[in-house]
Amino acid sequence: MANISEKKISNPERIRRIIGILRLDGREIEVHFPNYIEAGKITENTKESFTVKLPPSILDFENENLEWVYVNFVFSGVELFSKCPFIKQERIYLTLGYPESLESRTKRRYPRVKIGGKLDAKLQYLFYPDSGIKEISSKDLPIKYSKLYWEVQRENIDIRRIFLLIGREVKKISEFSEIILYNKENINSIDSYIMRKSGKTLFIENCRDIKSYTRLIPSDKIINYSYYINDKRLEGTPQQELIEELKNIIRDDLGKNYSSKVLVPFFSKGQVIGHIKVYRKNPIEHITYDEINNLMVLSNLLTIAINKVGFVPKIDEGILTKLIDISEGGLLLKVVNHEKDIQLPEGTRLEIKLYLGEKELPLVGDILRKDDENRSYAIRFEELSPEVREEIKKFIEENIDKEKKSN
Repeated sequence: MANISEKKISNPERIRRIIGILRLDGREIEVHFPNYIEAGKITENTKESFTVKLPPSILDFENENLEWVYVNFVFSGVELFSKCPFIKQERIYLTLGYPESLESRTKRRYPRVKIGGKLDAKLQYLFYPDSGIKEISSKDLPIKYSKLYWEVQRENIDIRRIFLLIGREVKKISEFSEIILYNKENINSIDSYIMRKSGKTLFIENCRDIKSYTRLIPSDKIINYSYYINDKRLEGTPQQELIEELKNIIRDDLGKNYSSKVLVPFFSKGQVIGHIKVYRKNPIEHITYDEINNLMVLSNLLTIAINKVGFVPKIDEGILTKLIDISEGGLLLKVVNHEKDIQLPEGTRLEIKLYLGEKELPLVGDILRKDDENRSYAIRFEELSPEVREEIKKFIEENIDKEKKSN
């Protein structure tokens, strides 16, 4: 693979592939006309040409006898430019031929080494919800929870005892209740997704009223399934698919004879690791907002206890990937042998476990670019510790030396 930080790209297949990725990602490119610059997006690419959609204010260049148009864009952290043959213009659509080469205006900040899928890495979602652990005093609590509050304030907490005591208090609100810790069996449910992504309380006041699942709730702490529908719609999930998912949720709740339900999350180190679930089965009895407030208090006490003892459960085994290349700024990973259709949107924050020989490096990064066809993800590192950064730098230098010796 050509290093675009050091020399131009002249491989026609690679140039077409870069243009195709720009189209799939919906990224803007600059189009440089004589004395005029406009930004547009690629709407179509064929084997011989590609089409750019420009704003309505664009001038008409059809009769200008243009032979070439310069384009400029950022790809994989590097600014690229070239001139493209002008083919035609139809209103706001500009058709251009592929450039003979792409040249770089900027160099990569970090040297990159190609690994070619020889090393493993595991990915796990990292959600940073708005809600989380809150400072709380005995004055803020209902009197009935005062004893539980002081149990949580003990220097040496028995976390199992705290779970037991809170479970008893939850049972007083409803006999139909449970405290759920996430694991690989339940982590992929829609309810778990909503809890982990939002960090908010999921409340369905009346399970026999379809509108309860999506109607507006005037609260910044309580949501319903409209949160999930809006979130997935932004990721591009088809409307009909979301409607079917919602129908399945309602059907499942009615099949369990729920009349009302609420799920309240609890946290460890800023991540939702489980929730308290309470539901009712009597058609004329619904969970009240006073009861929800009490459940939020219990959830907060449980969160405080969990964080005091440093309890971090192993939630899932992650997504297995292969390392394609790496620099101090990020890496390129390819998903392998995964039974599910993985769809990770750009901007998703991930926890990465990179295996360098016998060493396991814990990394955190955001998806900067993706290629759905090849199931690969370019990830930019965030929050690297000096020790981890030094390990990566050492690994890169060693592999660059190997490449030089082999050449």
